[in-house]
Amino acid sequence: MSDISTFDPASFLDMSLSEPTEKRPPLPIGDYNVVIGEVSARSWTGKKDPSKSGIAWDVPMTLDVPAQFQESLNLPPTLLFKDSIMIDTTPQGTIDNGVGKNRQLRNYREALDLNKPGDTFSARAMQGRVVKVKITHELYEGNIQERISAVTRP
Repeated sequence: MSDISTFDPASFLDMSLSEPTEKRPPLPIGDYNVVIGEVSARSWTGKKDPSKSGIAWDVPMTLDVPAQFQESLNLPPTLLFKDSIMIDTTPQGTIDNGVGKNRQLRNYREALDLNKPGDTFSARAMQGRVVKVKITHELYEGNIQERISAVTRP
């Protein structure tokens, strides 16, 4: 690890690489336990329809790669993933907790066992907690992309 106190942005930008940057092999499809990191909020605007906008929570997570995949696929011991929860809001700008609203948020709350009457919940309550995710593959422009397709209790 480098000493950040001696970091020089100009020389970093001038660094050159002579080897290609390689894509790692995808993690096999399956269920994996992950630890949720610090959730952040961001606003978004639609790319195809700029009149659509909203709020999303970005959920970083760390996955401990099973030893057999570290060895057979030459994967590192941990991988970082990110999921995004698109938040349905009320006209007043609060989280819409109406029936059928915020399906992704409900899935996370249920996976964390924080979706019962009387449970107190916030995005920050997710940090450091373990959930199980289903990793699937989808084809995008001829390349396999990993995707978190579901979240549940470990």
